[in-house]
Amino acid sequence: MASPPKFPISPELRLRDGRIIRSIADAIGLLREHEARPGVDVRDEVLHRLERARTEVEAQDAAKAFFAWAKELDLLRPAPESVRQR
Repeated sequence: MASPPKFPISPELRLRDGRIIRSIADAIGLLREHEARPGVDVRDEVLHRLERARTEVEAQDAAKAFFAWAKELDLLRPAPESVRQR
C-alpha cells in the first residue's frame, strides 16, 4: 500500500471554497487548518485516524470519517444536479 498520506481519496471531494481533496494528505492538511478546541473533539479523532492508518482498509475507514466530518460542517460543495439525479 502507498503510505497513508499518499493514499488517494476517490471520488475526490470538492469543497465549497474551491479546494479539492484528492488524498489523505489533502484531508490531513484541511483538518490541521481548523483550530482545535479545548479537549478532544471529532476533528482530533478524524485527524488521528488519518495519520495512523497503516492498511488500505484503515485508510478507507479514515477517509469515510473525514467525509462525515466535512459533511457535518457543510464544507462540501453540493453535487451537480446531473449527478444527484442518477
